Formats: sequence, C-alpha cells, structure tokens
Amino acid sequence: EIQDKKRQELAQRLTTQFENLNKTWTNEFAKKLDRFNAMLQKMETRAATAATNGKDVTTANAAIQIARNVVATSQASVTAQATKTYIPDTSALATTAEVTTPKGQEELTKALKAAFKTLHATLFQDLFALRDGPMTIARKAVQDALAALSAVPGVNEKSTSTTPNQ
Repeated sequence: EIQDKKRQELAQRLTTQFENLNKTWTNEFAKKLDRFNAMLQKMETRAATAATNGKDVTTANAAIQIARNVVATSQASVTAQATKTYIPDTSALATTAEVTTPKGQEELTKALKAAFKTLHATLFQDLFALRDGPMTIARKAVQDALAALSAVPGVNEKSTSTTPNQ
C-alpha cells in the first residue's frame, strides 16, 4: 500500500536484514554446538581409554551424557529460532486516514516504522534469550563434563597393555 517506491524498497531491505541477522546468529550458534559435540566425542574417547586402563570414569561418563543431552536441547532451540521469520504484519497496521492521501501515506509510514521497531526488538530479544539461555547452559555443561573427566586420576595416561622394549 506504500506508494513511495523508496519506502517500499526500504521496507524490503529491512525485512531482508532481519532474515540475514537471524540466519547469521543461528549459523554461529550451530557451529558452536558442532564444536561442543566434537569436544564431547573426544571426551568420550578419553573416558573409554581410561576405563580400559582400569580407571573409574562413571562420574565423567554421566557428566558427558548430561552435556550431550543439553547440547541436543540447545540444537533444537537453535533450529526453532532459525525457522522464525520476522516480517511485519501489515494487516494490523491501523491508519485513520485513507492510504491514498498524503496524510494517509504519512500515517501508514509511521505505523510501519513502529512495526519494524517492534520487530527489531523482538528479533534481538529472541537471539539474546537463545545466547544467554540454552547456549550458555550448553557451554557450562561441556565445561562441567571436561572438569569431571579431568578429575579422574591418571585419565591422560596411555594404555599400559603394551610391553616396553628392553
């Protein structure tokens, strides 16, 4: 309904920018979760090696499993965020004047500006909630798993099943 081409283009650019911001943030979160999964895989390998050497790694294995579950939950949250779209609902824009008049166009522009401002705030509220919630919890869980594995005495020792050359 916006008659000014520049304002139409601006509205399209803003919508595209919101999509790009959401995509960029969620891609970064996904990469970080992939790194967490790789770290957990290495921890599982170290715990298995320590277990074959007779070390008690039950606490470490439990912490690793908890971290795996938290990372999986965080991945679901990131996926849900990635599917969200941030497009203003133009049907909800209330104008008191006819949109074909200059005054009506001005009111429409003000209403659209307010809608984009609200949309911007919602986007960042969602992204910050994801960053400060599930992502932080996942990082903490991986750190706790690493600390539990590090607490096992002799976890870094190599396998003693081979005989040394004399």
